[in-house]
Amino acid sequence: MWFETHAHLSDPKFDADRFEVVERAFAAGLSAIVEIADGPAEWSKAKTLAERFPGKMWWAAGLHPYFADLSAPELWGELKEHSTHRQFVAIGEIGLDYAKCPIAPLDQQRAFEHGINLSLETGKPMIVHCRDAYQDLMPMLRRHFQSSEKCPGVIHCFSGNRENAEELIGMGFYLGVDGPITYPNAKGLREALASIPAERLVLETDSPYLPPQTHRGQRNEPSYLPLIGHHLAALLKIGEARLAEITVRNSARLFLLNPAE
Repeated sequence: MWFETHAHLSDPKFDADRFEVVERAFAAGLSAIVEIADGPAEWSKAKTLAERFPGKMWWAAGLHPYFADLSAPELWGELKEHSTHRQFVAIGEIGLDYAKCPIAPLDQQRAFEHGINLSLETGKPMIVHCRDAYQDLMPMLRRHFQSSEKCPGVIHCFSGNRENAEELIGMGFYLGVDGPITYPNAKGLREALASIPAERLVLETDSPYLPPQTHRGQRNEPSYLPLIGHHLAALLKIGEARLAEITVRNSARLFLLNPAE
């Protein structure tokens, strides 16, 4: 069985067949899915979807860098209220994106700081987005997290270098592995992940984005997660069944779930 730690099934790309996609994922060997709500307009949608699949789906909500300009005390207060829902497992995604995001870096950093503080206040782990921004992400995390005694969360779709990876797992973070591990031009990513213990990794699809190489140009979906697991197992030189066992356990620990749930 596999654990999908990051999907966006409330995205309009799934409007025509959302429930069929979910059922297809479970039929493909997934035991659990975490639905991610990027911004306020998605929060209630993610909650409603998770409630349809109790014991199999959980949800997280945050303020993606693309929505950092919406950051306000009342908004974070609303998110704090959502965090008490029985299927709510994480604050996120939150973070920094300097690739194509139109929001100024300083505004992104301020919103991210609010997200970090809410995570610490609620005790919910973070789902951290970082794209082309590790130079600012790392100092921000260092100010809050110095050891691995408690897991602060996961670096979603990790794209940093080996040094970033080693420092982040030293802080207690898990690293999320997605479709890019299968891309021919992702040699640097594979080199960075090859030195990381499987015990610090979790699997994601980021559906409907970042499909594995065999489905490039198509809509991604959680049922493709085993393809990512196949490539990661080969990279780490361990069996797929063993990787599935380890990453399911990692995911349960990350989201403070009972592995038997």
